[in-house]
Amino acid sequence: MTKPGRPRRRTAADYEGDAFARRTVEGVLSVSRGGTGFVSPRGGGEDIVVPEERVGPALPGDIVEVALERPGSGRGPGAGKGAGGDARLCGRIVRVLERGARDIVCILRRTGRSWTAVPLIPFGGRTFHVSDVGAAREGDRVVVRFSSWSNPAFNPEAELVAVIGPDSEPSLDTESVIRSFELPAVFPPEVVEEARRAPAMLAAPGEREDMRGLTVVTIDPPSARDFDDALSLSRDAEGRRVLGVHIADVSHFVRPGSALDAEARRRGTSAYLVDTVLPMLPEQLSNGVCSLVPGEDRLVFSAFLTFDEAGIPVARRFAKGVIRSARRLTYAEALDAIRQRGEGAADTPENVLVRELSDLSQRLRRNRFAHFSLDISSSEPEIVLGPDGRIVDVRVPESDEAHQLVEEAMIAANEAVAAELAKRRIPHLCRFHDVPDPEKLDALHESLRALGLRVPRLVDSGAIVRLLKSAKGTPLETFVSMSVLRSMKRAEYSADKEGHFGLAKRHYSHFTSPIRRYPDLVLHRQLAAALAGDRAAQPKPDELRAIASESTKTEFRADQAERSLVEIKKYRFLEEKLAVGEEPQYDAVVSKCRPFGAFADIPDLAIEGMVHVSTLSDAFVRFDPQSGRLSAPGIDIGPGSVLRVAVTGVDFDERKIALRAVSVIPDGQGAPDGRESRHERASRGETPAKPRGKAPAKPRGKTPPKPRGKGPEKGRKKGRVRRA
Repeated sequence: MTKPGRPRRRTAADYEGDAFARRTVEGVLSVSRGGTGFVSPRGGGEDIVVPEERVGPALPGDIVEVALERPGSGRGPGAGKGAGGDARLCGRIVRVLERGARDIVCILRRTGRSWTAVPLIPFGGRTFHVSDVGAAREGDRVVVRFSSWSNPAFNPEAELVAVIGPDSEPSLDTESVIRSFELPAVFPPEVVEEARRAPAMLAAPGEREDMRGLTVVTIDPPSARDFDDALSLSRDAEGRRVLGVHIADVSHFVRPGSALDAEARRRGTSAYLVDTVLPMLPEQLSNGVCSLVPGEDRLVFSAFLTFDEAGIPVARRFAKGVIRSARRLTYAEALDAIRQRGEGAADTPENVLVRELSDLSQRLRRNRFAHFSLDISSSEPEIVLGPDGRIVDVRVPESDEAHQLVEEAMIAANEAVAAELAKRRIPHLCRFHDVPDPEKLDALHESLRALGLRVPRLVDSGAIVRLLKSAKGTPLETFVSMSVLRSMKRAEYSADKEGHFGLAKRHYSHFTSPIRRYPDLVLHRQLAAALAGDRAAQPKPDELRAIASESTKTEFRADQAERSLVEIKKYRFLEEKLAVGEEPQYDAVVSKCRPFGAFADIPDLAIEGMVHVSTLSDAFVRFDPQSGRLSAPGIDIGPGSVLRVAVTGVDFDERKIALRAVSVIPDGQGAPDGRESRHERASRGETPAKPRGKAPAKPRGKTPPKPRGKGPEKGRKKGRVRRA
């Protein structure tokens, strides 16, 4: 297997000379929000990047023929070099071979006598013309199907096939997203029948180690119903700590070749939408016999990891066993035990266990960061919905000792299993996170230097770690963290490449969540076969590659669905505030300036908006292209400046938010290195900017007056840290 930075993949280098220009590949097209196309080759391999202007009349889901182009020949993101010096495959679509049969959820808009269907999940600004809408009304969410595209200069034609309901009805948001991403919501009858028989398998556990003498606890969110991991801690004969990570033995109930296995592979992962869960496995397993509920015997696959006093792993063993969880704790209850407050102050076996686990986890955490693991906190707020599907609260989650306890235990187990299989030279499913592209790190370096920060050359993980550490506890922490996150590649599953750049791990896989991730289930089978010495039971390399590719795509689909639903709820939340005359205010960090205004991230909502220059000052506002700053008498802002902003307009279709500057917050409270930034010196003694007027609240579907210049850029990735 290759290590991060040396991916073994098919690239432009595989196509030499004139043959390169003639090389065409067939595959399925997907399109990002910004319009960039990605073609997944039919025969497998790396996606081919197609710049927006070279997608042509193709639509997501179409089977297309793409002509490969030499690196650097296009203006899109596919041109240039990637990590390790590999050139990314890029190309242009030359032919649509077969139109996809995909249905698209849209919002119906009327312009004069014409009807336009605007996709609920945008892709490249594409819309559809619908000639017959039947009984549907303006503002309804509808399902349309592509019918024809006779003139590429106009919108493609589509026919309306179903009406979901009014766009104003929040209870329909989840159904709309499920249909948009074609998430499987119902289990086939044969899968349900197999799931009904699964409890009987609990009575036939096979040969297992009896671990019921261990004190074992689970720690999960209050709403969790599938408890797939539990923890214990003991001492060996030499007094060393032995961490027990006990994972539900899903492989005992879901056998290769079964209908359950085929459906789990098709789904790839559970989708955790904000108000519901679409599980990978039926409830009889996920919330039943596979859930490590307290007080009941449950089958597990356990990793026992021995650490010395410095927290260095010195031994590991794996065994299938039977446990009986002593207690189910929420994160809040575990935190009480760690901090010894309330009921958590009592010296019960479970509370003592949690404290000891926390001591070990903090040692492991320090060790991990000492080896340049990246400490990037998620800025994605947690939204709380009321019974009507509307947001009632927005919370910024904290990374406390209880969450860190579980996180470190899972990372340790995942690393140990991957290291064991690598030691035995068994090809296996890895969780691969590649090194960032040097070009992206250079761009990150320059953008942060524009803040007036002293930023080292970001040539390795150590430099990135020092940057993140320097921003801790400052107003720029979220901005710097998200800037670093955006420069990273997305983690993926691989059968050929190993190593995790973000976690600074040479070996890493996913083992700890087989209830909700198919790769974990496969890894359980691989580890069991390895321990039994059964090489014949190991999946063939091509099969592993297929599973890795499928799992990466299903995970990405679920992530996109989760984020899209949260985004819809956020926009609805802001729209409804404006509809009753409110202009909600937030602190925001400027990410970049343009002649027409400043783009600013609102950490409390993990969303971006644009502050038009007209709201900054009554005087002429100058833009300095060299420094990337906007200035007028009494005001000077640039990337990293902290503003108090009011939301004045929302355009859901184009995903734009208009902001009004209320004031510049003095003291960006300092650049991360503690010295004053140019912004601080310029804004000392600043008075609130005078707005020119109040932008009207915009009902959905009516485009607000557009400011001078182009609007917010599309395709910006927001939200949580990518799954490790």
